[in-house]
Amino acid sequence: MRMIDAVSSHKILSIYTNCQKLKEILPAEKIIFVDDCSDANLAILEKSKIEKNCTDIPIITLEYDLLKKYPNSIGSFFWQKGRPNIIFIKSRLENQNIDLDNAFDEFIEENIW
Repeated sequence: MRMIDAVSSHKILSIYTNCQKLKEILPAEKIIFVDDCSDANLAILEKSKIEKNCTDIPIITLEYDLLKKYPNSIGSFFWQKGRPNIIFIKSRLENQNIDLDNAFDEFIEENIW
């Protein structure tokens, strides 16, 4: 939850996601899931389908390739070679005025690979 707190200054975070599993595993006390990106503070996307109204908010992708597809995506959580990976793109964090805690420094990259 610490990462989600770092992405937004809102006490309750409105999240749009196209990943049903996330709705089941993320703690509900600080999150409201919404049905449209225009009502969200953050989007977490797993599918490559372009989502309407998701162009003005930060996006975290669940597939690395979506970092290239969504210019406002700030990072990605994905599996590679059987291992979980976390990556944030420095310039995109700066563009969204997001300052992550120092604990995330090792996950911040200058470029998309």
